[in-house]
Amino acid sequence: MAVCVGEIALRIYVASRGWTSNCYVTGLVFFVPHKSAGYTLRPNLRLKSSTYNVTTNAIGLRGPDIESSETADRIRILVLGGSSVFGYLVPDGQDSCIGLERALNARLQRDGNLTVEVLNAGVPGYNIRQCRLRYEADLASLNPDIVLLYLGWNDCRHIIAEHPESLDLTPPAPSFVERTAAKSVLYGLLRYRVFPSSEARFAIPASAESKPTESGTTYFRDELKLLLQTIRHSGAEPILSTQLMAATSEDPQLRSYLGAEAQAQEANQTTGRWLTEHIRLAAKEFNIQLIDVAAEIEVTQQHLGDAIHLTAFGHEAVAKQWAEGLQSLVDEESGR
Repeated sequence: MAVCVGEIALRIYVASRGWTSNCYVTGLVFFVPHKSAGYTLRPNLRLKSSTYNVTTNAIGLRGPDIESSETADRIRILVLGGSSVFGYLVPDGQDSCIGLERALNARLQRDGNLTVEVLNAGVPGYNIRQCRLRYEADLASLNPDIVLLYLGWNDCRHIIAEHPESLDLTPPAPSFVERTAAKSVLYGLLRYRVFPSSEARFAIPASAESKPTESGTTYFRDELKLLLQTIRHSGAEPILSTQLMAATSEDPQLRSYLGAEAQAQEANQTTGRWLTEHIRLAAKEFNIQLIDVAAEIEVTQQHLGDAIHLTAFGHEAVAKQWAEGLQSLVDEESGR
């Protein structure tokens, strides 16, 4: 009786705040199992709380529903990556993908009827292999013209590993029992607000001795090469982008997100900077266009809300750089 009364009272409370009943269990309701990538975003998700306002469409992309068919008057851009692409800290309509679409269409619609459609294919926690497996299984069939890659940070734990293949490269979704329990508002409140776990699902490397290894370097290069080949084989043009991250900043507050101790912060800065340089090297090696946002945008608290996640202002700045970098390619795609 007490449990039932508590559940009903909480549902009335969250409804009165304009929240959805899943407002306390974001880590559970975001994800569902995926046959090859381990997990993916839940289709048709609606989540609203004091922190989040997230909607996914019928195929599990953040944003409105899309038409799967090709049209001659549309250029489709797909953005792959993790939570930074997804827009972990911003509500619907403020992520970089939306900003990129607006920026490109503002010019195109002055010149004709052609439009650009940008699809947000970011999934929190995704590494390079998961991006490739999901692209092969679900996204290549959307026939994108351009695939923009804003990724790498979620591969840091593999880059510093002596044996990357021994790690779980396709971690599973929360269990069926957890996902079922998440339908209870009372469970969500108790499990994730009153008695939260200290374990972070998307934690950065924490060891002061962390540094890229030879096998980690090989893993990153090989996985990136495979992803680029997969995109090209699907008929799309891949584009690389560096990431904005606290690892390239000297701001004490941003550095604090990289570890509790100075040694850990320095080690994670080394890994993050290694990652940025290897994205640049990969662009040259594989003859891929690079949009170097890390070189063009100052890393400040105005742009970053933590070690890697962009603020609304940061998403706006990244979208502007992407638009400038992609404009010539979009013009080429449009036949001008």
